[in-house]
Amino acid sequence: MESAFEQGRRRRAVDDARRSSELEGSRSTDATRADQDAYVRGEIDINQLGKRVRSRYGLA
Repeated sequence: MESAFEQGRRRRAVDDARRSSELEGSRSTDATRADQDAYVRGEIDINQLGKRVRSRYGLA
C-alpha cells in the first residue's frame, strides 16, 4: 500500500493531467480514468498506466 504522501502526489499528477486535457477540449474515457485511479491507489505503477493507455488508443 502506498503512503498517504505518495497517494497525494499521484492524485495531484492525475488531476493535473485531467485538467490539462479538459482545457484542450478533451476528456479521458471512463476506462482511462479507472486506470488513473488504480495508479493513484498504488495498484499499478506509472509504466503500467502508460502501457494500458497507449494500448487502449492503439499507440503501443
